[in-house]
Amino acid sequence: MKPKWLIENYEHDSSLDPLIDEIKNQDMEVKVVKYEPFESGKYDFYNVDDCVVFYGTLNLGRQLQRQKPWIPGVYCNFKNLCCHTYFSYWSKYLLNQDYIMLPMIEILKKREYIYNHFGKREVIFIRPDSGAKPITGQTLKYEDLDKEFKLFGDYAGNDLDQIIAIISSPKSINIEWRFVVVDKKVVAGSQYKKNNKLDISRFFDVEAFELANKIAQEDWQPDRAYTLDICEWCGMYYLLEANSFSCSGLYEADPKPIVEEISRIALEEWKEYNE
Repeated sequence: MKPKWLIENYEHDSSLDPLIDEIKNQDMEVKVVKYEPFESGKYDFYNVDDCVVFYGTLNLGRQLQRQKPWIPGVYCNFKNLCCHTYFSYWSKYLLNQDYIMLPMIEILKKREYIYNHFGKREVIFIRPDSGAKPITGQTLKYEDLDKEFKLFGDYAGNDLDQIIAIISSPKSINIEWRFVVVDKKVVAGSQYKKNNKLDISRFFDVEAFELANKIAQEDWQPDRAYTLDICEWCGMYYLLEANSFSCSGLYEADPKPIVEEISRIALEEWKEYNE
């Protein structure tokens, strides 16, 4: 028996082709579905007791976790991928070690204090605590705070007192890499950004890889499979953020070891559950 894969193709994303081809090369079944906004579709391609691995958007990942009993299904532990969870274990590796967490409504109330302590040229860095990323991490000017927070609340669909945000000082990052971790080991990686611009390459720095592997070998882990974003800033290497495997871009990471290792642990989990 081999695992089966379900791939969600977001707007005809050609970057998925190497992953899909590799799944087929390893003689596994793969179904590709198109992206649909909001919750829709039944996705009854596989039996409820099949060993299935999903790869696609957070939106569909959440839907499948609620609706499908597949083992393992979706490698996305939303609780463990909240900043307040993994920051408490991996704080010594973080780029943004100078951070505070507050409900967004409190940021509006304490704006003078926050911009005085964290701002550089009246700019701060902000990102959501949630691993589901209702908003993306970004820099924010003091003058744009009210306007942007209204947009944040509208987009997230929650009141500002319900959204916890991370505040830190802004930093100009040189290079960013994404590494795939499976069973406490980095199995593949890729550069995806340079000088704040998308710059995808199979090249990854040895020191970035070593830091990712060091974090991957920590006792606490957010999941059996996940991704780590490592960055270089002022000649030093830091953890930028952790994300799920099932709902993170792989960029130019080698798909062969990814498919091999994800399929291996998927089948192990399926057998453990069914035996």
